[in-house]
Amino acid sequence: MTSESKDLQKDDKTEVTAATNIEEAKQEQQQQQQQNSVEVNRQDDDVEVETEPMKDKRNSKQTSSSPSDQQQNDNNNSEKQNKSTTSATAVQEEEKPMSKNQLKKRRRYEKAMEIKKRKKMQEKATKREKAIAEGRDLDEERRLQDERTKSGEGHARREEYWKNKMKPADTTFRVCLDCAWEDEMIPKEINSLALQIRYCYAGNKRSQNPVHLSVSSLQSNGKTMEHLAKIAGFPDQWYARNFSCSDQSLVQMHPHKEQIVYLTSDSENVLETLDDSKVYVIGGIVDRNRLVRAAADRAESFGVTTAKLPITQYLHLFTTKVLTCNHVFEILLKYKETNDWKKAMLAVLPHRKDVRPIEDDSDNTNKNKTD
Repeated sequence: MTSESKDLQKDDKTEVTAATNIEEAKQEQQQQQQQNSVEVNRQDDDVEVETEPMKDKRNSKQTSSSPSDQQQNDNNNSEKQNKSTTSATAVQEEEKPMSKNQLKKRRRYEKAMEIKKRKKMQEKATKREKAIAEGRDLDEERRLQDERTKSGEGHARREEYWKNKMKPADTTFRVCLDCAWEDEMIPKEINSLALQIRYCYAGNKRSQNPVHLSVSSLQSNGKTMEHLAKIAGFPDQWYARNFSCSDQSLVQMHPHKEQIVYLTSDSENVLETLDDSKVYVIGGIVDRNRLVRAAADRAESFGVTTAKLPITQYLHLFTTKVLTCNHVFEILLKYKETNDWKKAMLAVLPHRKDVRPIEDDSDNTNKNKTD
């Protein structure tokens, strides 16, 4: 046999062995894939077998849970829904555009606050410049003030000052604000009444002839008291300034009915002068003329005397003759100071009332002579 034929036989053998090796490798790969698929199916079966008892346990727990637990879950779900709805509504309100009137009001308010802040800073700077021009040592004054505050000397001095200032009130008439109509007023009117009480208190502090100021029928849990409670120092600090308030009625707070004079424009009696032994009552009503004869009817139910200010005798009032509580109170204080109704009313009533004094007979005769 030649060498060429031997080489051909070797090549044929190598090709056959290579083909057989390839087929064996394919068969092994197929077997491996079959084994893997069998294992995966077994694992899936195990997982299904394991999950079915767990589902059964959960179902048994849910069925065995008490009604209270279910109710609690329902409540929690409802709370979550409510929170989501409230948050959604809040976002909607925030995103809701403002109307033109609201924008105008907001701009006016911001402008007014800015002007107020600027004026306050200017006044403070003016006072400081004036103090420096007078040669005062402001830093030393501040240090002494802090020392008196820490030692309590400043508080004692202020209380002594107010005690001496309010002493004349012991020998003069008293004034009471009867706040018995809170339930019949709207929130805006109640807020206005609370402001008028504050004005009366501040006017009494400024007056050279202060009086004892009391407020009756002031509900302890009412809206008026709620507004007043926001003021710093109310009511404890106010008590030291000849002020008192109570939820008692007028006749309970001032039991001597013969001393009470209820001021109302519906009265037929004209107040000629003030008696230092009397208690003059001002009806705490802000009703925009809705509650007709309310103060007069209440006075009649108590059986007390009524009277009205002598407005028409001295003034031409082209607007309503119904005055606010603080205007009536300040007119009484001013009359105590001047002993003249015309001067007292002209000094207190605002210009918007379009007040014009009635000329006396002597003034008319003098005018006729000049003519």
